[in-house]
Amino acid sequence: MPNCQSIHLKALDSADLGRLRAILKVISCEADEPLRGPAMQRIAVLLIGLYRHGVTDHDKLLSVGRLALAQKAPGVAAAIVTGARRTKGGMAGS
Repeated sequence: MPNCQSIHLKALDSADLGRLRAILKVISCEADEPLRGPAMQRIAVLLIGLYRHGVTDHDKLLSVGRLALAQKAPGVAAAIVTGARRTKGGMAGS
């Protein structure tokens, strides 16, 4: 039986993408950024990556998206995704 995380590494279905799009729309409206602009594209990539690694909570994804947009630093997305890959009681990559 596949574990929870391996399920999310598969292709996302339309319901998954709909959830992520709704989160992206909220962030886009709050920041007054165009939904198809480069900033929102970066946030979309981040949200998809997190979702595929098992972060599916709406509020967490919304918070991370807001934080990443506010930071506007290229390394923020990588750091957040790396943090999502941490195992219980361990550090990423260990």
